[in-house]
Amino acid sequence: MSIKTSFIIPEDLYRELKRRALEEGRTMKEILVDALLNYLSSNLSKREIVDLLKPIEGAGPEDLEEYGYEDVGG
Repeated sequence: MSIKTSFIIPEDLYRELKRRALEEGRTMKEILVDALLNYLSSNLSKREIVDLLKPIEGAGPEDLEEYGYEDVGG
C-alpha cells in the first residue's frame, strides 16, 4: 500500500534535493525513499526492510526495480 503525504522542509534543503535529483537523473521521491530506508535500516533486519518494500496487491517486480531494489528479496 502506498501513502501520499506532505511535509514542510527548509527551502535550502528542498533546493539541494531537487538539484541532486536532476544531477543524478532520479526523482525526488526515489531519493527520499532511499534516505528513509537508509535511516530505518540501522534498526531493522533485512526481513523487515523487505516487508516494507513489498509492492501493493497487483503489482509486480518492476515496482521494486523502480527504486533499484530488485535484488532485496534474494
